[in-house]
This record gives sequence, C-alpha cells and structure tokens, in this order.
Amino acid sequence: MLRWIDTHNHLFVLPEEQQKKEVSEARKVGVVSSLVCASGVSNLEEARRCAYEYDQAYACGIHPLYIGYSWKEDLTALEAFLEEHREDPRLAAVGECGLDFSAACSVPHDVQEEVFSTQLKLARKYGLPLSLHGREAMDIVLKYIRRLPPQLGIIHAFNGSMTQAQVFLQNGFKLGYGGAVSYDGSKRIRKILSELPDDAWVLETDCPDMPPSWVREENKENPESALADTACYGAVAAELRNTTIEEISEQSIQNTLKAIPKFGVLISAS
Repeated sequence: MLRWIDTHNHLFVLPEEQQKKEVSEARKVGVVSSLVCASGVSNLEEARRCAYEYDQAYACGIHPLYIGYSWKEDLTALEAFLEEHREDPRLAAVGECGLDFSAACSVPHDVQEEVFSTQLKLARKYGLPLSLHGREAMDIVLKYIRRLPPQLGIIHAFNGSMTQAQVFLQNGFKLGYGGAVSYDGSKRIRKILSELPDDAWVLETDCPDMPPSWVREENKENPESALADTACYGAVAAELRNTTIEEISEQSIQNTLKAIPKFGVLISAS
C-alpha cells in the first residue's frame, strides 16, 4: 500500500468519535501519521493528547487568529510547555504560527509580528521546525524568516508566487499543498506545484478546514476536509507533475521527513 503523511491538521477540534473515524479511514488509504497543530495555549494539551491517542505527531504554537489580550502571558505559557515537553518524541514542531493580515484577523499587525518573532526564537531555542501560517502577509513572513531563520519548516497552505516559493525553499522550508490544489480555478497554485523541484513540497489536509473541491460540491452547507484526503491530494499532485502516484507517495514521505525529522521515528514501523 502507498504511504502518506498529513503534515497539517487540527484533528483535536472534532468530536472524539469523529476523530476515531478520521484516523481509521485515513489508515485504510495508507496515511501512516500526521501533524496535529495547536492554535493557542488553550489547546496545547488537547493537541498532545490527540497525538498520543492516535499515534500522530503534534505542533504547539499560537495562531495569529487566536492571539488574545493576554498574549504576553500566553507566550510565557507556550515557552513553559515547550520546556516541559522538550524531550517528548511526538513534539515535532512549533505551530501553527505566523501572520494573517487579511480582513478575517483583527489583531494589530505589530502584535502579530511580536508574537510571531517570539515563536521563531522559541523554535530556534528548542531545535524545532515551524508549521507556518501566512495569509496576505507573505513578504512580511519572509522578512522575519530571513531575520530569524528556523532550522526547518513547512509553509502551510502555500498560495504565494514562484518568487516567494523560491525564497522559502532557500531558507529550508517545504511548501504545503492540500485542499486548494484540488480546484481547477486555483491556476497559480496548481502551476507552481507542477513546476517545483521534486524535494520542495509536502501534502496536508488542514482537517477539518480547507475542504477539497469534491467535498464542497457535495456538501456546500458544512464541507470538511478529512485525513484520508491526503491520498487524494497525492493523486492530484501526480497528475499535475506528470508522474506516477507511487513516485509522489515516496517523494512526499521523503520531503516530510526532511521538513519534520521526528516523523522518521514515528513511521519507522509502518
């Protein structure tokens, strides 16, 4: 069976029975592990519990949409969590963190940037890669990446230009592709994936967010992505890159292991 790793999801937000179903269905199509990403200090333990219960890895961080008035205290709590779990084999990254300058995020830009830069420093301190968010702020994200380069990382749901893609690659990042690449209208995203070097990209679901085109068409009221969609995105990547799904599976695994090395131990018995 082909093997896949979902490099970004929020599995813990789902009801427990749905979590079990997601993992079960994903394993049937070869999804051997995934990165469960926290969004703030209020769910760090939930992400960790989810990772241990379902044999996954997890990332802990503060998402720009979840920066609150107590953000300074939250950063202190995040560092304390990282220190407490620094030897945890399933703690694989800092994230989801980054910048969101879209209308959906009301957090002042200067606050976002301070929270982000602090998390970059924490990633360096604890030797962890980043699971990175960047929406309508890609150049500013890259400014901080250049200033405080992390060891490794993934830019989640990459939707920038080829020039921006190349800068991320030059700084040790892989580009994450998921639901958006399944839409025929996502012409720039699909074109860039088709042209990237073999070692530049990884697959993700953002479960339960960012549903693929076929799910949105079937359920326009409440569409959700699933962990098992990782394999479907592999098929899309194979078509766009004009290669076999077997080659995409192997390349996606190798790229993920380079971006998030702790997966190497977690999937060694798979």
